[in-house]
Amino acid sequence: MIDLRSDTVSRPNDSMRKVIESSVVGDDVIGDDPTVKRLEKLAAHTVGKEASLYVPSGTMGNLIALLVHCQANKAAIVGSESHILWHEGLGATQLGGIHLISIENEADGKLSNTDLEKFEKDKVAHPAVICLENTHNRCGGRVLDGKYLSEMAIRAKELNSKVHMDGARIFNAALALNCDVAELTQEVDSISFCFSKGLGAPIGSVLCGDTEFIQQARMMRRNLGGGMRQVGIIASAAEFALQNNVERLTDDHSNAKLIAHALSQFTEVEINVDDVETNIVYFTLTNIDGDQFEQTLLEKGLSVSRPKSKQEIRIVTHIDISEQDTKQAIEIMQSTIADMSN
Repeated sequence: MIDLRSDTVSRPNDSMRKVIESSVVGDDVIGDDPTVKRLEKLAAHTVGKEASLYVPSGTMGNLIALLVHCQANKAAIVGSESHILWHEGLGATQLGGIHLISIENEADGKLSNTDLEKFEKDKVAHPAVICLENTHNRCGGRVLDGKYLSEMAIRAKELNSKVHMDGARIFNAALALNCDVAELTQEVDSISFCFSKGLGAPIGSVLCGDTEFIQQARMMRRNLGGGMRQVGIIASAAEFALQNNVERLTDDHSNAKLIAHALSQFTEVEINVDDVETNIVYFTLTNIDGDQFEQTLLEKGLSVSRPKSKQEIRIVTHIDISEQDTKQAIEIMQSTIADMSN
């Protein structure tokens, strides 16, 4: 089975499993796990922050960030297509009483300038934090560049707000822009990023910020039940991923482009190849039933997803998908589209 549903479906390779097997552990809740300490130091340094906190998931990392930032003002600006709004169970609202102010996402993942200007003019709330997503999942893996991030940081200061980045795939963004990842994080107050997506680790994310912020985040993690004991077993995999699996993300980008170019040849497919900037490909089927298309692909050994609508297909390339797998997936989709078009 060629699984292109998400980059979260990958499995640890033999090298990572050996690292896991030999990991040195301790009780992380009381600060005794040397592997976690090393990982947190490495992660913070990598994105140019003072400190970081290892957490079980990106959802928890984002939730903790919002809970810490919104202790006084219970409001946060999020994108209308953001992962925080759509795929995190509205935890900030449910558990923190935080009002999520939805600002329209443009097609490229940026927040609508028109919506922001209207919000600033109306002054209906005082957001404690503006949340950005880089790369942007539901906008097709689109990238926010340093210029835009600097502009948003200035805007946040005018609102007396912090900036949090959901950087689950931040290394994809940095490689797509050919820049150091710290250039994309220097203007934000906090950032979370995932080890279990493109980097290929089995579990875990990290939340980064200044020392005071992470001290508060550490307490908030325990309040949420996120304290873990001998967690160096999985932190070792995250450390391995951060040290070895970043640069290879460009392979995923290349494979995504191959798929996009191949699909663009069909009149039954709506896709803009130029919009495919990283490892996520969205396309819309016309005159082909989405349910039947997905089922037929599955029967032929190819798994895709439809997280937004019946006719819109999402494909995500990742560490377990080789160029040969990509070409085979293209052949399966080409034959299926051709058969269903007749």
